[in-house]
Amino acid sequence: MGRRLEGQVAIITGASRGLGQYCALGFAREGAKVAIAARTVEEKDPRLPGTIFHTARLIEEAGGEALPVICNVADISSIQEMAAQVADLWGRIDILVNNAAIQPPGANADITAKHWELQFRVNVHGPFHCIRSVLPVMNEQKRGNIINISSGASFAGTPYGGTKRALEAMTEGFAAELKQQGIVVNALKPVSAIETPGFLFAQLPRDEQGSEMLNLPPPDSYVEAAILLALQSTDTFTGRVHNDAEVIGYLADNETKTRFRELNPDYWSVVMDNIGEQIQR
Repeated sequence: MGRRLEGQVAIITGASRGLGQYCALGFAREGAKVAIAARTVEEKDPRLPGTIFHTARLIEEAGGEALPVICNVADISSIQEMAAQVADLWGRIDILVNNAAIQPPGANADITAKHWELQFRVNVHGPFHCIRSVLPVMNEQKRGNIINISSGASFAGTPYGGTKRALEAMTEGFAAELKQQGIVVNALKPVSAIETPGFLFAQLPRDEQGSEMLNLPPPDSYVEAAILLALQSTDTFTGRVHNDAEVIGYLADNETKTRFRELNPDYWSVVMDNIGEQIQR
């Protein structure tokens, strides 16, 4: 697709593995310098492979530039130190992807107080403080792009869903407040589960066959949707909450839509095509 993010600096939290890692690699292929901001510095379980250093190495082996930086998004000082380190090294911050999140066990009636508070500290307060930490640089640049990663669980009333619904509301609020400064804020979620090490790890006790029978979409369209969002301006697309199929339906060209229609399950393509029909009306 070319190098659509050439010269830009991106911070992606939770990029040691999974969708964060996939986006980090995708952004780097498009020319961005990528800060991999996460806690994992050592692989403790082979079923959950990946560290910040591993992701950085994959980017560098592909010819990109990466910065592995230890960051605990539940700790304000850790977030601020991470943002300062990125700005000091590269002199700018163009993109922030708030991807890091946790989903501890328990429903509203039985989740422990510790897990309830930790989940909101990571999934809601973490993105809030990450955004606040990059705002001085983005304000000075008079441009920036923030992508908050949500989930289909935002439609549910679970504790995790509550954090994601709060994140989506925060997305809309920040977008309205920051539009005059040229800073774009959107939220992205997958249409359904996507095969990642974490997803497979969670499935193994129930289904030793992995995800092959679940008809999951590959991560390609999700990464493309994140790239498309990173290319937007306040005049084109901000304050929106969409899944990856909807983003591609709104923003991709016809060739890209055809490619992902062929790559993804039918239910994914239906969502994308429904957006196309709405646009044509």
